[in-house]
Amino acid sequence: MAQHYTQRITDWVAILSETRLPRIPTHSIDFDLSPRDLAEQVYGDPALVLNLIRDVNAIAPRHFEGGIHSMEEAVLMRGTGGLQKVIASMPGAQDTLNADNYRGYLFTCERAIHAACQARRWAFKLADMLPNEVFTAAMLRHSAELAMWIHDHGAVMRAIHEMAPEPTYASEAEYVTLGFSLGELNQALAQAWKLPNLVAESSHSMAADTRSPRSWAVGLAARLAALARQGWEHPEMKPLIEAISELLEISEDNAQEEITAGARDASSLLPWKPVTFAPLLLGEGEEGSVDAAPNPYLSHGQAKGGVCLAPRLNIFNRVRNELERRDYSRSIEKLKIRNEPAKQDDAVLNLAMSGLYDGLGLSRVLYAELRPDRETLAAKFVLGATGDPLFHRFRVDISRPSLIQDLMAKPAAVWLQPNRFDRMRGRAPAPLIGIAAGRSFFLASLYVGEVPRGIFYADRHRVDNRLDETSFKRFRRLCALASVRLKELSK
Repeated sequence: MAQHYTQRITDWVAILSETRLPRIPTHSIDFDLSPRDLAEQVYGDPALVLNLIRDVNAIAPRHFEGGIHSMEEAVLMRGTGGLQKVIASMPGAQDTLNADNYRGYLFTCERAIHAACQARRWAFKLADMLPNEVFTAAMLRHSAELAMWIHDHGAVMRAIHEMAPEPTYASEAEYVTLGFSLGELNQALAQAWKLPNLVAESSHSMAADTRSPRSWAVGLAARLAALARQGWEHPEMKPLIEAISELLEISEDNAQEEITAGARDASSLLPWKPVTFAPLLLGEGEEGSVDAAPNPYLSHGQAKGGVCLAPRLNIFNRVRNELERRDYSRSIEKLKIRNEPAKQDDAVLNLAMSGLYDGLGLSRVLYAELRPDRETLAAKFVLGATGDPLFHRFRVDISRPSLIQDLMAKPAAVWLQPNRFDRMRGRAPAPLIGIAAGRSFFLASLYVGEVPRGIFYADRHRVDNRLDETSFKRFRRLCALASVRLKELSK
């Protein structure tokens, strides 16, 4: 039976505060190199990058409020002597971890390095002034996961991996185990450890907007690294390639070539072969996988594996009661942890989404809001589909006749099952077809008084985890209650 932890995010930040990540094996440093070349060698070990940044931030002058953003800066500030001290303080991963944890820790390190190399290539393409800052952020986006492999002999990560057959389903397993996502924890750790701002920004677990090309590049790179060992044929690869193509303003074929080049960069940086993202390098001398045993996380992308979020009536009732009592304190606290302005409107929306996700077990929840032009619905908040470009890029022009336009004409909620949705497919906008992908789903228009504000979309990731009448009634009730509270706040 899966283990459930009751600590809050702030508790985990305190628990992990003194964690020192161990060095990966056979990673060597030549201290006679120039600072730039020395920094490039440091980038080969995510643990060394994290520990060096934390070390420098701990001794940085008070006037240096911006913190360290790259290894070039860190090496210049600490010098080779300081770098040697940091390395000497780090134990070896082989000496620290048992066999199972060691394998998981190296896999996370590999994903971190792969994501970082991809993100840096894209930053160069985007003419970013500080591409190594993007590299560092993509690497440190995995800090919470690395720290969890160390804490308590990796019990948390083993619990998550036992439930998640592939990284695509990790968010459900994380919520079942911890009560929040590793992205949320990573954001809190980034703030507590004074990591580059881009780490916290790109770790945001609910913001659906892309914030900036840099943040979006980091998010896409992390998702690519999570999917990489499933290969090109995984069905979630296609929308990812489309998003990368859009980001870089190149063709999808060229985007695929860029991905292969980024994987090649990562492979050259890693001290072991073969690599788990070998499917992206086929034809270039890479074969197989680093996994000697059958890999339980591989699949052909059929959304039938992984843990299901079970409805939890106690959480649903708590959220409903908080909305009824106009108690937004818990939601506002979460906004502050995510370093967001504590707007009461957003607190209401976040609270409602928490009730849908945690209370009803709806494992993918989207809130899309009308933009100022009053003609475009655009994703604003996402739960359970963080990093999925189909959710983040959700845009619907409601000036054109469609199912969404009909729904937005008045306050309403609908439950569409695949057979009924197929009959209406001609009126469904492409973004809705893309995220539904054969699933049953709930939709509700959100009004504030007489004025349309946005829509809620919710489904369950696993196609065989069906929706039910009770969940639909509670979904409709919670959306309506959020509408009432937003109307009050608008006065």
